[in-house]
Amino acid sequence: MPINHRDFWDTRHLKSELAAHAVTEGALFFYFLAVTGFDWLQFTVIRLSSFSGTISAWELVDALSSLVFTLGGLVFLFGCNGGTHGKDFLYRYFPLSFVVGWKFMVSLFVVLWLGGRAMPNTPAADMGWASTIISAAFNIAMFLRIGLHMKQLSRVTPA
Repeated sequence: MPINHRDFWDTRHLKSELAAHAVTEGALFFYFLAVTGFDWLQFTVIRLSSFSGTISAWELVDALSSLVFTLGGLVFLFGCNGGTHGKDFLYRYFPLSFVVGWKFMVSLFVVLWLGGRAMPNTPAADMGWASTIISAAFNIAMFLRIGLHMKQLSRVTPA
């Protein structure tokens, strides 16, 4: 399976490959594995890494909102792809989610890091609520962006 570095960061290139049905089964499996691994990290490891025995209100809201945004986002993306009349949803979803998603993830971490540096004396609960709200905004923006690409691809006739 030849790997092109552009497959990991260039959304325009990836959309072109998807429209031409040029993404191989091996590459598709890589994207699937990467998205599944990230989701596992998001829902499990990150949540448990700071576990102190009690779950605060903001941690509960953060965990539940991540699940709601993920499930709602998937339904939204399915609709952007044409819903039950669409084609190649999973073929498009995994590569686009990886290429678009990692950019949003890195941006989110930078924003949260800068926020922590800008407000070093802010109580942990306040920072927790702020990170929950910022993460939710990034999640929504990410699904909207992926949805735009899905909608554009759904209008392309395969070559």
